[in-house]
Amino acid sequence: MIDPTLSTAAMNATPPAANALGELGSDAFLKLLVAQLKYQDPMAPADGAAMLQQTAQFTQVETMKQLASLQQQLMGLQQTAMASDLIGREVSAVTEDGREVAGTVEGVRFTDVGPRLLIGGEAVPFDGAREIRQA
Repeated sequence: MIDPTLSTAAMNATPPAANALGELGSDAFLKLLVAQLKYQDPMAPADGAAMLQQTAQFTQVETMKQLASLQQQLMGLQQTAMASDLIGREVSAVTEDGREVAGTVEGVRFTDVGPRLLIGGEAVPFDGAREIRQA
């Protein structure tokens, strides 16, 4: 039985994405696909090619989300390696509150927001480094 509250146009509409990569997960997509099949008009069934195209687009979005995640991980690893290479070097950096700090990097602290350079007892964001010199 067809649900009278669901129009054919509403069922064939592509749901809006929250951002460029989309916020719908695979479960939500499959639920929409099943609902679209369940409530389609038997006299005007959904186009198979359109369904395949929607599935292919969803697969592309999922792949792009995975690539973005992997790129973030790679960037984090690169920052970790670069920050570790600064141990023992003289660095001028800007703290998160805008103060200028200069001194020898004594160590690196790894946080969920990125590496922090330990300079004179302060943890300075890695991207706050402005000048690097040999000690």
